[in-house]
Amino acid sequence: MANERLYRVGPAVGKGGFGTVYQAEIEGEAGFRKRVALKMLNADLRDMEEIRQRMRDEARMLGLVRHRAIVQVDGLVRLSGRWTLVIEWVDGVDLDAILRTNGPVPPGPAMEILEEIASALEAAFDAPGPDGRPLQLLHRDIKPGNIRVTAQGSVKVLDFGVARARFEGREAETQDNIFGSLAYMAPERLHHEEHPSGDVWSLGILLCETLLARPLDLRPIEPKRCQRDVARHIKAVADLGTPEPIVELARSMLSWDPEARPTARDVAR
Repeated sequence: MANERLYRVGPAVGKGGFGTVYQAEIEGEAGFRKRVALKMLNADLRDMEEIRQRMRDEARMLGLVRHRAIVQVDGLVRLSGRWTLVIEWVDGVDLDAILRTNGPVPPGPAMEILEEIASALEAAFDAPGPDGRPLQLLHRDIKPGNIRVTAQGSVKVLDFGVARARFEGREAETQDNIFGSLAYMAPERLHHEEHPSGDVWSLGILLCETLLARPLDLRPIEPKRCQRDVARHIKAVADLGTPEPIVELARSMLSWDPEARPTARDVAR
């Protein structure tokens, strides 16, 4: 029992480096029931205190952001002695599973998915923090595995566990560390440069992978090779007969110079 609620924990539905996600149901007074997801810290982590701080920060950050495509937080509790994030249950399928099972997504639906994610990134960055100033929240791990699509066609951005934001009360220090998935990481992030355009780079990779239904496997640690690979993948997108404006958008999102990339607002537009 936590906060006068009973959590009935179901099967694990996903596991990452920091925590395991379980399907669960909350039972409260007067027959109240609600299906949720529980993101519980893994018990075998070495640096537990830093990871605990990150989970608490994730809860605080998501509690400040409101957008239809951003998963909502229901609370932060301790279950079986482990910090657990209670989040909105999203009944759907991750985008990477959709691509593996069904193949390429047609340009129209792909652009709808892109628009929702870009709009969510814009909302997260501009959301007011406790002091009224923009939160400047960066996701830093945009990839198909962190995007869920529901049967109704809604899109949800998941896992802000390595996100960074400017707000008072943050516990974990993220400025000197590099977090995220290397294959989706913007080149400048390897030099500790964090900008909103880093998420746009990741989103450009996601767009190409959605249209091609295969990983790009870019290696930003090898600049010349990475730029050649970007050009090759953009050509592959064009060779599908993809409308030219979409091809140009993908090319601009994957510009090596972060200042040459469109903003999330531009992408959504």
